[in-house]
Amino acid sequence: MKGGRGSGPASRRALLSALLVALSLLATGLVSAPSADAAERPNIVLIQVDDAVTGDLRFMPKIRRQLIQRGTRFTRFFNSYPLCCPARTTLLTGQFAHNHRVLSNFQANDGGYYTFSSLPGELNQSNSLGPWMQAAGYRTALVGKYLNEYGALDRREVPPGWDRWAALLDNSTYDYFNYAMNIDGKVRFWGDRDYARQQLKLATLGATDPAESFAELLALFREAFVPFDSFGSARPRDYSMDTNGRIAARFVSEAAPSKRPFFLYYAPPAPHAEDTNHIQGLRPGAPEPDPRPPYRYRDEYDDAHAPRSAAFNESDVSDKAANIRDLPKLTREQIDEIDDNYRGRLGALRSVDDQVGLILRRLRRAGELRNTYIVFNSDNGYIQGEHRLRGSKFLPFESSIRVPTVIRGPGVRGGRKIGGNAIDVDLAPTILDIAGAKPGRTMDGLSLLDAVRKGRRLPRRDVPLEALRPLFRFFTPLTAFDVPYYAVRAARFKYVRWSFGESELYDLKRDPHELENLAGDPAYADVVARLEARASELQECAGSSCR
Repeated sequence: MKGGRGSGPASRRALLSALLVALSLLATGLVSAPSADAAERPNIVLIQVDDAVTGDLRFMPKIRRQLIQRGTRFTRFFNSYPLCCPARTTLLTGQFAHNHRVLSNFQANDGGYYTFSSLPGELNQSNSLGPWMQAAGYRTALVGKYLNEYGALDRREVPPGWDRWAALLDNSTYDYFNYAMNIDGKVRFWGDRDYARQQLKLATLGATDPAESFAELLALFREAFVPFDSFGSARPRDYSMDTNGRIAARFVSEAAPSKRPFFLYYAPPAPHAEDTNHIQGLRPGAPEPDPRPPYRYRDEYDDAHAPRSAAFNESDVSDKAANIRDLPKLTREQIDEIDDNYRGRLGALRSVDDQVGLILRRLRRAGELRNTYIVFNSDNGYIQGEHRLRGSKFLPFESSIRVPTVIRGPGVRGGRKIGGNAIDVDLAPTILDIAGAKPGRTMDGLSLLDAVRKGRRLPRRDVPLEALRPLFRFFTPLTAFDVPYYAVRAARFKYVRWSFGESELYDLKRDPHELENLAGDPAYADVVARLEARASELQECAGSSCR
């Protein structure tokens, strides 16, 4: 690829746009210039995994001992849009998707990195968490996954606001042994370079000539992967979580001696499926399980089984909406595959746990652990056999929208649980509050800092849920159930209105596993009407009206 970091007309325009936005925000006072007291501010390490569920924390011993026992855990933390790119953009903006306007994983479907990087004015990525923290005097770093499609068109591009940049390039983000990273504008490969290049080629093809049908999607895969049944290498030293963890820990070691505080956003891709290797069985011979654990943990969880809640392989889905009610019961072979993949997920998360331990050791060695806030979170949850779904998120079921979240830091009580509703829009306001930084856009969430430091109760509030675009803009038999909806999770009930006109209502007090849809029951007509009005209202909320 010709040109280095920041080269080319598109990059110059993006740089000029970022500069103009930054100058505008400084002029209005929405973003502060670095202050003299920056050195007195705490460091912040944000760890965001991909597709983890709350029960996964049981298998992460270092996080249990060093974060949960020494910090505060949220037992009711919700993701408002359970899909990677909208969720991560919410983290970066403190806004719901209907306000930040990144609505899916792909630019062709009004989402992805190139939507965020091209949105006008204050909606642009130049007005987001990294630039805000940098403007407040923090040394900033991102290590791991950024946004879907990142690097598909320009592998050397570094977004504004980051002093240290080590981001996985799509689609190699989802291969745990063969991948490429943009490290401060230079591309570096791990594993089988040729196979990693095929992953990058797939991303480029998808961004420049997006598929219009499932057949075209498969054709893109066949064009990118030659031979089609080859899957690169699997050398232990190349394992993605270990590589990303070492880079993150190195940044901590380099940044800690400085008087300037630092903000590290460490985003390992685990335990996300290695999608491009599998496509749920359409590429023959794909390595198992999905995802693969590191070699040191490949036998660690041989006796583990995916959680068997009452929703697992639900016996009767006839009352569900049309996108679910025709799903057949899972077969014995499919259940075995779910369990196998679950073991792989646990091994992958255990490797993240090791890297968290490494980062904490580096902080302790530098004498900075007591002056550092550590925030652990997942972008969304994951469905593993519940309601007959083999593996999914996107849908508004509890296992998809409920995510593990822990905060440790100065003044935070150890071993404490908070049961009030917290939402992903709260993370950016919390980080900015810790840093004494100011946002350049209206926050839809609220800071959780007083809750974890002073024990202040969270306000009672409804949780808006939304999926504003289908996963793909064309029908695919693998994701036919991933269609748009809007919903609200109230204190007792959850109400969902699907884009095809049907609705669902669950009494979460009596039916926490969402087995009985009450939307058609005349006895609940008033509840449906009230929650339909509330969900519709939250669809348009902004700022304080979202709280």
